[in-house]
Amino acid sequence: MRSLSLILIAALVAPLAAFAADDLPEWSDDARALFETLPVQDDGRVKPLDTFAQFTLLKLNGKRSFDHESGAKLDHLDWFLTCLIYPEKVQDWKHFVVDNVAVIEAIEIPTHDEKRDRYSYAELSEGRAKLFQLAGEYSNKDANERAPVESMIMNLASNVFLFETVTHYFDFAFRRFTVTGDTQVAAAFPEEGGVPLSVAVDRMPKIFGMLRQDQNVQQNPEALNAEVAAISRMLEELEAATRSAQALALFPPSDPEDKVWRSPADVMAAAIDPHGAGNERIELLAKLEQLPVLRDEPQAFLAALADFHREAVGAAESRGEYSKVPLEVHYYKAQYLWYALYLYVFSFILIALSWLAPNARFLHRYITPVAVMAPTVLLIVGITLRCIIRSRPPVSTLYETVLFITATAVVIGLLIEFMNRQRIAIAVAAFLGVAGMFVSFRYEAKEGVDTMPSLIAVLDTNFWLATHVTIINVGYAAGMLSGAIAHIYILGKLVGFKKSDRNFYRTITRMVYGVLCFGLLFSVVGTILGGIWANDSWGRFWGWDPKENGALLICIWSLIILHAKMGRYILDLGVNAGAIILAMWVAFSWWGVNNLGV
Repeated sequence: MRSLSLILIAALVAPLAAFAADDLPEWSDDARALFETLPVQDDGRVKPLDTFAQFTLLKLNGKRSFDHESGAKLDHLDWFLTCLIYPEKVQDWKHFVVDNVAVIEAIEIPTHDEKRDRYSYAELSEGRAKLFQLAGEYSNKDANERAPVESMIMNLASNVFLFETVTHYFDFAFRRFTVTGDTQVAAAFPEEGGVPLSVAVDRMPKIFGMLRQDQNVQQNPEALNAEVAAISRMLEELEAATRSAQALALFPPSDPEDKVWRSPADVMAAAIDPHGAGNERIELLAKLEQLPVLRDEPQAFLAALADFHREAVGAAESRGEYSKVPLEVHYYKAQYLWYALYLYVFSFILIALSWLAPNARFLHRYITPVAVMAPTVLLIVGITLRCIIRSRPPVSTLYETVLFITATAVVIGLLIEFMNRQRIAIAVAAFLGVAGMFVSFRYEAKEGVDTMPSLIAVLDTNFWLATHVTIINVGYAAGMLSGAIAHIYILGKLVGFKKSDRNFYRTITRMVYGVLCFGLLFSVVGTILGGIWANDSWGRFWGWDPKENGALLICIWSLIILHAKMGRYILDLGVNAGAIILAMWVAFSWWGVNNLGV
């Protein structure tokens, strides 16, 4: 952590944020470093503000960067900080993707010439009331009964609301609170021009206590009514000022047993609640509310930010909730998975070209394996870091199954290649690496939510679930790999590739058969462990739900293929065709069941 003195020295030469003529921000490195490592609790998990920023932009924009109409590109943190600190500058930026012009027509505002285009908040604000009215009506419908345009309207309303929660977060910092009239409540706010939120919130419990102890007020109904009316007006102002300050829970509670962090709205509510925590984190609130007020004074802003960062991090560290935050910042900055995708593409192209030089032994033995291993190492490092950050096994969400199954399939493919040197398994491994990483990025962009969420209780801290999911996903990976290798056999036969080389096709069948056996072992063990987990969690070993049926179908179909092969009911063609069908069952059990809505 940088000390306050270093930040102050840097502030003399590095402004907070410089704005060009087109109002594009250029945030200083010191401000970015402090903001990105600021801890915030979101969806039950403490994470860096940097993570919150990138998934907020991903949901609104479909990607982690923002393309300004001037041609400049902002990364997620620059975009988020501008929305947070300079909200008036982003109202005309085109954040919202509208896929169908019928959405714009439905909320009765002017449309663009293009059927699919981006709109700014300023444009959408004219139809805001209509947008939320329609979204409210459509929310009462079952998701399967909504028309596509209705779903788009609901998604747009959600994005507009999210944008508003960010851009209006600091509204409270510019408000000043006072009470007029001849009451003791008014006398408690003598400052001309009013006081900031932190001061008002700090004084309210003291005012309550003072009035409860004042017998003159308690015994005089008229005086009591006047005091109650003054308090009510103040509370209404406080509630209105903090209504939009709920997006970022930046304040760790002082009670170590309390796991829920506070937003400014929560701090205010706790202070005025007779049964609440009183003026908890008022000092931290006072430091936070200075930031937008000092935004045009670079040195003062950076000093205030460093002060707030130090206190917030210290509070999180005292609760043992900060240690993973810098690691998560590193994980996303390093972009292990992004580079893995690029290297998988490169390795697949290299392997494809290497088939043109069948006698280049050094290329086949060393260059292409290294080309596939490099992105696989990056992928495994990424998975490992995610495990450390979450203190969880490698598979706990649908997104993580894509990463794990991709890595497992590629590793199995590389092991097969090292054993037979036929250049078949390594080509399939590279292809599956490309496909798996592409699917992971598309899934992440489509969902637009943090891919490291907190888990519901039944999915958390359970040994049998962790082992079941990990083992059965190894079985899934083997099933997908066997189907992918089998495609080479089928397609090769169809186009007449090496039709006179019977050994080539026998080698493929042996690979498919071996992977099938490997996959069957893990599928059976994983399915049994799943039953043990279900019995431990829900009191029943088997319930015939779609996920269980899919796992059972994989086991049964694999057994059918192997027994039919042993009994010579099927030969090489049957084994490979069966493996392709198995891959379809795996895809259904792994991916399709999660989208059935049951």
